[in-house]
Amino acid sequence: MKVIVTGGASGIGREISSYLTSESFDVVSVDVQPAPNVLELNVSDEESWHELFKAIGPVQGLVNCAGIRTRSTIKETSLAEFEKHMKVNVTGTWLGIKTLFNEHESGESASVVNIASVNALIAVPGQAHYVASKGAIVSLTKAAAVEGAELGIRVNAVAPGAIRTPMTAERLNDPEQVSWLEGRVPLGRVGEPREIASVTKFLLSPESSYITGTTIFADGGWTSNGV
Repeated sequence: MKVIVTGGASGIGREISSYLTSESFDVVSVDVQPAPNVLELNVSDEESWHELFKAIGPVQGLVNCAGIRTRSTIKETSLAEFEKHMKVNVTGTWLGIKTLFNEHESGESASVVNIASVNALIAVPGQAHYVASKGAIVSLTKAAAVEGAELGIRVNAVAPGAIRTPMTAERLNDPEQVSWLEGRVPLGRVGEPREIASVTKFLLSPESSYITGTTIFADGGWTSNGV
């Protein structure tokens, strides 16, 4: 199974690429940042998507993991910063789905996995632009699943909780922040990237053949906790 993984140069995207490769998937890892064994792709550029598919041929899987996050209040956030989050996180995901839908070979099955976040449901201060983008990904996943069904394409999402990655390193190096997180996660710990990769693999595989339009919250129970 050939699978494109965006955001493959670091963090969860890199772990998904590595894990899928170890599970015998044919992985095409892409990122806007250069890295070994990673092709260059700007997810928010439609022509770049067309060129990628032209170069690698048909694929049966797509993992939309590329994303950005900064912290600032609504009052402090510039319009440019808000739109940048929408462009990378939402438009980039939409373009990946759109290109796969257009390039997909009739009669074949395929699976898309979008990486959302617990912040699609749990709002936190100082990140409204990020929260909005991840909420949009959950809704986009549902809409794309409805349209993808007749094409033989399933579309689902994984919503990670607090995961140990370079993006969360600053927060997880602060004992006070770690204590706050662990106090709200019923499993009482921060998650590891491999735990997101394994859920992604499940959603890509035939084992999840009757699942589409769903977001799996891999968050240690955080979204189930009312405090």
